[in-house]
Amino acid sequence: MESPTLSLITPLHNERPNLPELIRQCACALDATGQPWEMILVDDGSDDGSWEYLQAAQGTEPRLHALRHAEKQGKTAAYRTGFAAARGEYLFTIDADLQENPDAIAPMLRMLQSGAADMVVGWRKKRLDPAPKVWASRVFNAGLRLLFGLPLHDANCGFKGMRREVAHALTEWLERDFHRYLPLIAHRLGYRVAELAVEHRPRAHGKSRYGLERYARAVADLWTLMRRLP
Repeated sequence: MESPTLSLITPLHNERPNLPELIRQCACALDATGQPWEMILVDDGSDDGSWEYLQAAQGTEPRLHALRHAEKQGKTAAYRTGFAAARGEYLFTIDADLQENPDAIAPMLRMLQSGAADMVVGWRKKRLDPAPKVWASRVFNAGLRLLFGLPLHDANCGFKGMRREVAHALTEWLERDFHRYLPLIAHRLGYRVAELAVEHRPRAHGKSRYGLERYARAVADLWTLMRRLP
């Protein structure tokens, strides 16, 4: 089988109803690039049948690779597992809830290939989430722009693309809940970080597990990063 140019990494926990459409839409978006690809789905300790479905799905699609944590370790750990397994020259991440339209993979790739950026982050310009969550995110991102000069409106969007060199540099930072700060870390390490507006959609199945209490944890992680980043 041809070695992949693109690696799409998707962490998931109890997303069984979303998986068929997730795989279909992401495969179509990857096919549209014209590049060989692989899709790496990291099941973070699901107990709703997600792992059994992924095992069956990868039996019919050789470009699909399912990995599993026996117990839930969190999104950052899932990224670490996915990054370690990825073989592509360009790595992408997307959340399993399909709220971000994966069709943006192609324009993200063009930005990376043109040299316009080393990392491209999705901007949910018209975000269809509850108002408290949207406003908390806006305040959070405004703080990152003010404190660090990060040129992004939506740094904590899970939909990203990056060159392999960037992913390699970020690997040592995949601890705690630092996944939400990968664009900030890349920026402080000297990489060019840009954004691209992406379509945001309502969640089709399940409910978000990202309540406002997680912003307190995010502030604690940011304090830790401030003491460690160059």
